[in-house]
Amino acid sequence: MICAVMSYEDFDKLKSMYSQLIEMVCYAKETDSEDEKIDCFLKMFQIVKACLKFSPYTHFYTQVLIDIIVKTYNTKVFRSDLLFKSQIGVFIEETKYSPNDFFSELEEDEYTTQILLMKWVQEIDKISNKKHNEYIKFFETIRDLLIENLMEKKTDLRERLELISKYSNNSLVRNLSVPEKLFLYETKRVFDIHYLNTKPAHALFLDTKFKTKYICDTELSFEERRLDVEKIVEIIKEKHILAEEVYELQNTEEQIRFELFKVIQNNFTINKCENCGRLFIPSTTSNNPNQKGRNDQKYCNNLYLDTGKTCREIGALNKQKEKVKNSLILKEYNREYKRMHGLHYNHTKEFKEKQFKEWSQKARELRDNYTDNRIEEFKIALKNLSFLYEKK
Repeated sequence: MICAVMSYEDFDKLKSMYSQLIEMVCYAKETDSEDEKIDCFLKMFQIVKACLKFSPYTHFYTQVLIDIIVKTYNTKVFRSDLLFKSQIGVFIEETKYSPNDFFSELEEDEYTTQILLMKWVQEIDKISNKKHNEYIKFFETIRDLLIENLMEKKTDLRERLELISKYSNNSLVRNLSVPEKLFLYETKRVFDIHYLNTKPAHALFLDTKFKTKYICDTELSFEERRLDVEKIVEIIKEKHILAEEVYELQNTEEQIRFELFKVIQNNFTINKCENCGRLFIPSTTSNNPNQKGRNDQKYCNNLYLDTGKTCREIGALNKQKEKVKNSLILKEYNREYKRMHGLHYNHTKEFKEKQFKEWSQKARELRDNYTDNRIEEFKIALKNLSFLYEKK
């Protein structure tokens, strides 16, 4: 749910990184040096990786931005058609950037590192400064449209999560089966479940194209593959080899649906942090990753501003400070508590621990029995109580 919590400062940083990406790819396409092209290609992946730290959603936008830059150079056409082919579907007002009919109908190559590298190093004719500036203006327009669309997705995802948050703490909803929840949340417009007029009755389905795949970053040698099963198992254990389940998603809307579906499927509760206002899934302090967090958790584990501490660490303290700040009774109680606490630790022989605890208990009882509109009465009662114990 990282997209939902991205701040506007994050989007400014992302825009700056996309500007670096535009500059780098343009330089790579215009230079004659093969080594510089390859060097830029490797640096491009560093920027892409940095973008992903903001949100996995940037994957789709960064991919199409690079694709548009490279193919615009290679074809000498403003390749805005790639926006619609990637199903991002932003609207371009400038007519000179309208999709070219020929390329709109053209089927694109599969997006792989090998094909990208081939198109990256493809030779192009020398371009003038005027053409370079035209390209830059087009790429910056695409950059701004992509970021604007991502911001809209952030708002859209947050609104849907707010709805789930509203109902996920309801015990009646939590006890529904996953299919029942899907129907409930479709009714509340979290999902856009499509209806089909089929016989003998109407049918509905969640329109997704999630592709489940299994990947592994380790491969056994030919000799290892010929070993007995027992030996292969030993190698698997020794090298910690496993096939991981991953999902292939086509666009940002697919990713939103996927995340929402997993939240519902796993019966997660979504709370709103009482300190920073962000949505979060309650965590668990248990070593069991399958154990869900407490539903009544009030604070998230995000770092709060520049304090270096999480909301969970400082949230309750901040709330207490705010409560004290707004309460005359609590202000007076805290002032007197500090004074009596100092009196006890400066005169431990005369004002013993047992006496201080007795005073504390009675002072709390007084605090809880008075309201701010009776502050003067509370001051007198508290002063009299303290006087009794000071006298002792």
